[in-house]
Amino acid sequence: MLTWTTGGAVPTPRTVQIRVQRSYPGRIRAGAPLPTRSMSPEEVDENIRHFTAGLRTPRSAPCTTLVLSGVGVASRADTPDALALARAEGVERVILHAGVEDLPVLRPARFSGLVDTLVIPLRPGRGDLATTGGLIAEAVRAGLDVATNTTLDAAALPLLSAAARVLRAAGPRWITFTYPFPINGGDSATLPPPPRAVAALRPALRILGDRAVTIKGLPACLLGEAAAFLRRTSNRWYVDADHQKEAALLFFPKVVSFYKEDVCRFCSADPTCDGFFAAYLRRPGFPPLSPLAAVSAPSP
Repeated sequence: MLTWTTGGAVPTPRTVQIRVQRSYPGRIRAGAPLPTRSMSPEEVDENIRHFTAGLRTPRSAPCTTLVLSGVGVASRADTPDALALARAEGVERVILHAGVEDLPVLRPARFSGLVDTLVIPLRPGRGDLATTGGLIAEAVRAGLDVATNTTLDAAALPLLSAAARVLRAAGPRWITFTYPFPINGGDSATLPPPPRAVAALRPALRILGDRAVTIKGLPACLLGEAAAFLRRTSNRWYVDADHQKEAALLFFPKVVSFYKEDVCRFCSADPTCDGFFAAYLRRPGFPPLSPLAAVSAPSP
């Protein structure tokens, strides 16, 4: 099924992300507005019902994946009941995002049987790698599928190889490296030029070897051989206290908007590449988009 947006038709998402709490520091920042408040337990339940039973119609499809985010969401008293409701309404996969501020008190075993995937941020240069690695390993031992996310900001680049060794030892199921998304044009102080980020990433990828690695936020043509680690990002509904039920945002194009040039249509990596950000392409030091091993243009 398709949903019509100002950017054209997009596949109707089968995933809903509910940002339960107002505060969510330490996340990969995108274009989502800062909500004015946290959501009440009743609102969380209403939105779960809306995106499951409420979309079970001939012209819509219910969501089968639920993502919960916001600092402190795991310790809210209503969270277990909300997860039980989601399962009863047909949700097959639950993903819980832990924030940097959650890590000192995070006890992964508490989530066994409640969530399928626990996402843990690993922030080289902004936190203790060994401590976070131990927490990841603890979550793996608790039987959780663990995903990690590392931001490729200026503070992280010198420590990427060390982070890769920690990740290899801790054993998360999925490892993601994300180039910073632009917020009000992006923060120049923490934004390394793509060639510098890619150069720092290469030795880390060699250390990780056959681990399941994904790179987000950079286009294939700026990654070279590392383009093999790209995965196309799927869309989702995005809910917060100010954007609920019918007023929920589509992650693409309302929260994040990737950009491709016309020549990208003839790039062999087009099916797996999200593109890049127009705000960055206007900056000095950011190479233009160009096809990788371009395929032949269709005949007129």
